[in-house]
Amino acid sequence: MFDITKEDLKDLLKSINDGRLQLPDFQRSYVWGDEDVRSLIASVAKGFPVGALLTLETGGPVKFKARLLEGVTAKTVEPSELLLDGQQRMTSLFQTMYSQTSVLTKTQRNTEVSRFYYIDIKAALELDADIGDAILGVPADRIVRNYSNETGVLDLSTPDLEYQHNMFPANRIFDAMNWIYGWRNYWEKTGANLNNLDQRFYLEVVDRIQRYKVPIIRLDKQNSREAICLVFEKVNVGGKKLDAFELVTAIYAADGFLLREDWNGDIKTQKSGRLKSIIGHPNRRDVLSKLPSTDFLQCCTLLHTRQRRLDKITSGATGKEIPPISCNRDALLGLPLIAYKTHADAVEGGFIAAATFLNEQKIIWQKDVPYPPQIVAMAAVFAILKSKAATAAAKKKLATWFWCVTLGELYGSGTESKLARDVPELVEWIEADGAPPRSINEAIFRADRLWSLRSRQSAAYKGIHALMMRHGCRDFITGKPVDIMTFFNDKVDIHHIFPQAWCKLQGKEASHFNSIINKTPLSDASNRTIGGAAPSVYLKKIEATQGISPEELDDILRSHLIEPTFLRADDFEGFLQARMTALGGIVSDAMGKRIVHSEATSEPEQDTEEDLYDDSAEVQAEEMA
Repeated sequence: MFDITKEDLKDLLKSINDGRLQLPDFQRSYVWGDEDVRSLIASVAKGFPVGALLTLETGGPVKFKARLLEGVTAKTVEPSELLLDGQQRMTSLFQTMYSQTSVLTKTQRNTEVSRFYYIDIKAALELDADIGDAILGVPADRIVRNYSNETGVLDLSTPDLEYQHNMFPANRIFDAMNWIYGWRNYWEKTGANLNNLDQRFYLEVVDRIQRYKVPIIRLDKQNSREAICLVFEKVNVGGKKLDAFELVTAIYAADGFLLREDWNGDIKTQKSGRLKSIIGHPNRRDVLSKLPSTDFLQCCTLLHTRQRRLDKITSGATGKEIPPISCNRDALLGLPLIAYKTHADAVEGGFIAAATFLNEQKIIWQKDVPYPPQIVAMAAVFAILKSKAATAAAKKKLATWFWCVTLGELYGSGTESKLARDVPELVEWIEADGAPPRSINEAIFRADRLWSLRSRQSAAYKGIHALMMRHGCRDFITGKPVDIMTFFNDKVDIHHIFPQAWCKLQGKEASHFNSIINKTPLSDASNRTIGGAAPSVYLKKIEATQGISPEELDDILRSHLIEPTFLRADDFEGFLQARMTALGGIVSDAMGKRIVHSEATSEPEQDTEEDLYDDSAEVQAEEMA
């Protein structure tokens, strides 16, 4: 699977220059800082370790588009190895010690500059000297202005000037003798004696660098995509985490297909990508606004592996000959380009249909999506069934599954296997009236879970918030039900019914007044009107300021599953019990099954600052009261 060896730095740099060692396309370009470059040169000059490289032999089942390292003269050549880890180190060493062009680097002010690097010979050989202090980066014209000497200028623009100032160019390190001969001859002509300075510099600095060996971990070409990705992530802790989309992008690029442009679009050609189409413009589908590229590939993989399974069954395969439906990392990395091209359009339409479905369920904001993988499952179902999934009967079944997964909190872990199971079962249930998906049977909601739903991170918390809007709750002030326009224009969010300030003054338990039972969707304006007052007070305030009759306001309260008599009497305990029962009713209706009433308790949730004080407008209103 892999081999560990050492190789001379000189041979590695030559391999880079020849194009035998290249980068996979998913590696990004970089510009390293001047201080980092000088520190790296110093470490090599001292013989210190600079870390092992990780390479991959080419010619195996994993084919990546490759590119030359920065600074290598353009050439067309097939690499024998790809550098997976060590790009920054090897690029810096190649540019400073092998290439004859200047190095693009950054100053401490983060400004990009081009420089050549030199070793001050006398400074490097001083007793107890730190060679790092003897390494100097100079501008591309090799002239340092405002230099700390009597002339204020250090001019190294010709070999004679390099000799005169005893400045050895780092990019001559592997051709050092020719430069050293020229240096010695220069001083001999002046009658000066180097006093063996040339020999000492060669032995103590040059020879050490020339004999420097770099440890290499070589992955053989038979490694799988999954193994390569996993290894890269483990060693790439300092950089941007490599995801499956980046690897698939590099694999497809080897066949001339630009996956990143297909997804994000191309600024140069002004071509829109699939992501922009999915999110929508100018009417934005907010629930898809943070859709990861890997989710799109995962959905394509579900369709591909399902079709592959069906084809095998049709051809007469049995038992282990039938491949599974899968969307795990290995299956995603193995998604063939032809399969992506086959399914991508349908999957794109599937995500758009899934967003519409979520909006119909009153999941409007991406922050309120219970489980993002649910979108992948629904997109796959819509992509497979197309118009068959758009009927009222089909959407009713899909809604039952959606609410069972959400309120039963089934997608908290192991989602890849659950997606691979749920998608074909949903398709069979909707298309052929087969058995309901097992997720529906597995879903359980306990009534006492309502007490512990206090965190917006909980899928069931988000679900009940949406169910109340789906039930038709109307804003306390405007009386309008929630749709996409009012949701964003009126800044609808979930807020306390009995305000926190009032509850604290009355000594009510935080675990009760911060639960979902005491919260409901309200506009920002309604929440500010409520402030921290008792319900009996703020209801009269709403009636007086908005011209709403008590009967009309009571009807609005009932649309929130609130019994008005408890609010008007400031009966917190009576309100909680009545609303708990009412919320249990809409949960049961959504799931299509009874909720469980028992003394069993759910896993306890700790109140956090976010949970307790997530209504910023309410807190501000309380402070003003």
